[in-house]
Amino acid sequence: KQWYQRRVRGIQKEHEKRQRMTLRSKAFSAENAQTRFIPGKDLFDDVKNRAKFYLSDYIDDIRDATSIQKIFSATLFLYFALLLPAIAFGVLNNYYTKGKIDAKNHVVAQALAGLLYSLFSGQPLVVLSTTIPVVIYTKIVYIISMNWAEEDDPGSFFYTFYAMVGLSNAFFLIVYSFSGISKIMAFCSRSTEEILGLFISIAFTVDSVKYILKEFDQYYCFPGDMEVGGNSSISKRAAEASDVMDCDPTKPILSVLILCLTVFVGVQIFNFKYSPYLNADKRVLVADYALVVAVTAGSLVGSYVFQNIELQKFVVDETRPLFRASDFRHPTLGAVLTSMALGFVVSLLFFMEGNIAASIVCNPANKLKKGTAFHQDMFVTGVINAILSIFCLPWVHGALPHSPLHVRALADIEEHVENGHLTEKVVFVRETRLTTLFSHIMIGASVFLIPYPLNLIPIPVLYGLFVYLGITSLGEFQMWERFVLIFTEQSLYPPLHYVRKVPQKIIHCFTLLQLLQLGALCLVSFGGSAYIKMFFPFVIILLMPVRERILPQLISDRHLNALDGGH
Repeated sequence: KQWYQRRVRGIQKEHEKRQRMTLRSKAFSAENAQTRFIPGKDLFDDVKNRAKFYLSDYIDDIRDATSIQKIFSATLFLYFALLLPAIAFGVLNNYYTKGKIDAKNHVVAQALAGLLYSLFSGQPLVVLSTTIPVVIYTKIVYIISMNWAEEDDPGSFFYTFYAMVGLSNAFFLIVYSFSGISKIMAFCSRSTEEILGLFISIAFTVDSVKYILKEFDQYYCFPGDMEVGGNSSISKRAAEASDVMDCDPTKPILSVLILCLTVFVGVQIFNFKYSPYLNADKRVLVADYALVVAVTAGSLVGSYVFQNIELQKFVVDETRPLFRASDFRHPTLGAVLTSMALGFVVSLLFFMEGNIAASIVCNPANKLKKGTAFHQDMFVTGVINAILSIFCLPWVHGALPHSPLHVRALADIEEHVENGHLTEKVVFVRETRLTTLFSHIMIGASVFLIPYPLNLIPIPVLYGLFVYLGITSLGEFQMWERFVLIFTEQSLYPPLHYVRKVPQKIIHCFTLLQLLQLGALCLVSFGGSAYIKMFFPFVIILLMPVRERILPQLISDRHLNALDGGH
């Protein structure tokens, strides 16, 4: 009997091994391993495969009223979800680069990059955007550029060094697209995708918390505290603040209220589709405009209801031209080599985040019919960033959580209730270029609304948008679902497939192992200096061998396939 059981387990392991191999990309099969490497073949195959769908990307989904409404709501979603973070990141970069890159530069870069990507990309459902790691790398570039700057102007070499780093990044991205290296994404499992997705949600929230803490540190003091006998810590802040601003504790308190109001209104309207009111179509229609209503509500309260309290608004240099070509001031050999090294590290970040965003968009659960185009998208991203670098504009890449939320905004979703648990299933996704095209045309037109009236949107609303995007994206991650199960009574577990197939202890063990990997990402990104944060892309890359080599030693293949076998 024992021999028979061992034999059965051996057969099961062999079957699971063959099954995993079939899930890998065809590029890793034995047949293709013997094929002679041809540079650019995968890129040209992507272009060829997607070219036959190019016209249908524009005309297929404008033939019925439901699709037109979906396209309209998704366009508005992208407009606000991309424009407002661009302004928020512009505020950060304006501070980090001492005014070299500001909010208007971010809006111009977003509009230009989005238009080019909507026209020439292979997978138009992926959304390009600047992200928090890109802002951190821009700060690093500014700090390092000071080594070759003039003594009286620390930022004099920034534009030249920034352009060299950006062009190096673009060069490596184009090399990746011609070499077919995107095939390694066959080893990027759902676990890796969800860890990075959850990290982005946490990063949005942490950035918002940092803003609120900064507001309290600057404004939460009272003029009387500067007198002798006041609280020492508050008196110190009040004395420091008195030189540049007045103490006004109402500002940080109002900032918290507006941020929470924006998040609350947005999440409540987003969840309206789960309510019993109206019918299903109308509930979905209302939920599609959650972001628009939340931003409008927060702006009205901040700019009109409490107009006597002056909240922070973004500032731009109106004398700076929209496009400023880098002058490439006589770079030294050291500057060139350093820019190439930085460009390589940045390209790894763009490669991983862009491909993971595309992988999540193209997962089988979304039922897309027009195929993938990883290499074409990587090539287009490289060309776009080369153009942005020459004109000293912020870099962009495939972004989370915008890309999967864009897919969801264009999807028809069915709801199923089993044993009191609600599950959602994507029925159909409109694979169109119109949403990204129209939204970025609107973003481009918004350049002429800077600073007025866009500066009527208070900064707390922008950070409230960050938290909203982080919260609404949690429902896409099975890892978050399993994290909640840790604190749920076992008899109340939902009837999910992995709950039926995997013991409770192994489910929690796998979740905790994912949390350790997520903690490593957070530690590198939030816990160290700017130079330690440069290793962030390498940590992302290490997630794949951890999943492929280490986790199978701790958890059986059968259980891993149930927990992380696919979407």
